[in-house]
Amino acid sequence: MKNIWAKFILSGVIVAALGLGSMIIPSADWPQDKTPRIFSLPELEKPRQICVENGRAYIVDQNGIVVYDINDGHLLKKIGKRGQGPGEFRSLVRLSMFPDRLVIRDQPIIKFFTIDGKYSGEIKEPGGIGFYPFLPVGENYFGFPMDFKDDGSLIPPAGRIYDNNFKLKNKFFGAFSPGPPPPPPPGSQPSGPKTDLSLIENYEDAIVQGDRIYVADSRKGLSISVFDKDGNSLYEIHHEIDKVKVPKDYLKNVIKAKKASNEWEIYYAKFNLAVPDYFPAFFGFKMDGDRIYVVTPALKGDLYEIIVMNLEGKILDKSFCFPIQPNYENPALFSLSYDIEKNQVVWYVYNDAKESYELHIR
Repeated sequence: MKNIWAKFILSGVIVAALGLGSMIIPSADWPQDKTPRIFSLPELEKPRQICVENGRAYIVDQNGIVVYDINDGHLLKKIGKRGQGPGEFRSLVRLSMFPDRLVIRDQPIIKFFTIDGKYSGEIKEPGGIGFYPFLPVGENYFGFPMDFKDDGSLIPPAGRIYDNNFKLKNKFFGAFSPGPPPPPPPGSQPSGPKTDLSLIENYEDAIVQGDRIYVADSRKGLSISVFDKDGNSLYEIHHEIDKVKVPKDYLKNVIKAKKASNEWEIYYAKFNLAVPDYFPAFFGFKMDGDRIYVVTPALKGDLYEIIVMNLEGKILDKSFCFPIQPNYENPALFSLSYDIEKNQVVWYVYNDAKESYELHIR
């Protein structure tokens, strides 16, 4: 008898039947109320990232990490401060959450804290790691270092595995996109012909979960490659999804908005601006426990689609429930501005009228 595979959504669960046996998998069960809960965050000065773990929002601010309870918005603690001593920060870049610790890039130092915010040590990262995380995985470390050619041009970041003495152990992934070029020095004049600058970039990022590395790459569609701690390929999660076409007036509208800002003359006017025919297959990638969340450009009303998968890539749910307008120009940077835990999207917003930041939970 052939296996018969069917899915039925009943009372908030997905029932998957295979042959005569069955198993029950919780569905995403996204909140139906479209109104986010909002809490004031007067302590924040210049946030650049949020991570949520066990109902706590860890927000990377310019002088340290500020921790809030997402249930009531109460300030719980501040971790670190600006300085050069143990547990202090000089140039906060990125926070990564593990079940038992915080891993913080304070370039060029990786600093470790307990989940409660106690400083527990630091290491110096290999040179050229750049934007992407440098993280422990098993007894190894991995990163996507960038380097420069002899002519000064950038070598795109590529996956590397290092042993616990930070010696290169393996190359485990091809190169990421180089990303948008840095802004020219203030007051500089363009030399030579204008170069092209896309206002819609591909999305790439990497996350450690357990002793595995998950690498998202929208250049291959909805694709997440999974590697073990030594950088050996285990499997690839790949799904065919409908492409979302870029509207004809998208470029015109973006250019209009850019010209109204002070960024136009100092940056954008120096390039030939362009957009591709289609948006990337996805522009966000988060993991929470045994769930993978990807955010796609598919739009219903003012909400974008979230696809929920298990760690093997089986799709468990699709819902239009992502409420934030994406920044397609730098989706990897945009992905730092929100997190997802227990089917809740959590992000920060600057309220111009109140001249302060707010925490939004939906």
